[in-house]
Amino acid sequence: MSSTTLGQRNNAIVRGVPASYTEALAVHFGAGPTDLNLAKQQHEGYAEALRQQGVNIIQIPTDDAFPDCVFVEDMAVSLGNRCFIPYPGHQTRRGEQPAVIEELRKHLELVHMTKEGMMDGGDVLRIGDVLFIGRSKRTNDAGIAQFRKFVEDDGLELRVIDVPEHVLHLTSMCSCPNDAILLLTDGTIPAHAFGEISGTEVIIIPEQEVRGANVIGFGNKMIVAKGYPTVTRELESRGYELLHIDTTQISAADASLTCCSVFFR
Repeated sequence: MSSTTLGQRNNAIVRGVPASYTEALAVHFGAGPTDLNLAKQQHEGYAEALRQQGVNIIQIPTDDAFPDCVFVEDMAVSLGNRCFIPYPGHQTRRGEQPAVIEELRKHLELVHMTKEGMMDGGDVLRIGDVLFIGRSKRTNDAGIAQFRKFVEDDGLELRVIDVPEHVLHLTSMCSCPNDAILLLTDGTIPAHAFGEISGTEVIIIPEQEVRGANVIGFGNKMIVAKGYPTVTRELESRGYELLHIDTTQISAADASLTCCSVFFR
């Protein structure tokens, strides 16, 4: 999850690929997933990659009634010992949330958004003590206002970024695998939209590699999507150790690496 720091990535909730996955929402990255078995293999590879970084994987049951339920990131945003439960921005996805909530309440204090707002966890990014929220098709001003209170109650700052119409979520076009670097896709938003982020280098990724711009970091080690040479070159040239995994059927449903987990302390 893009709201957590390295020290808060001890645990991760993941959810298996449902039999209905080929019906998942797909508008931005492709025509939708086509190979259910491959999608399941890739998701298992994703969970194994997290385990290799020492993450405790908590697998909750999948639900064939919800084709997108594998993308748990949108259902919750954790900060320390608390977790914000948003009202998901797409009506077909709201039924995914109870199973995620049931698991999270065992571990964290939950703060629920009221239905005046809507928000997806995929619109949240963190750099140091600053959180960024994307105003998008899935996250509105009423949702942002409620999330702002949650963030500021934790002593952190929230900044709003307008997500371009052709992009689904904020983290569909960028990621901050650690506080030292921000990967940002060309042709989306300018780097100055983030404001002052002292000490963070912005690495511009070509638009054709947008699916690879979402990276999960564990100190000097990073999990990256396979097949994006610029992303690989830029990270390796800075001394990072990369673990490449196949994500073709994940990205076919407009998703990226962070979409498949809810990290928490």
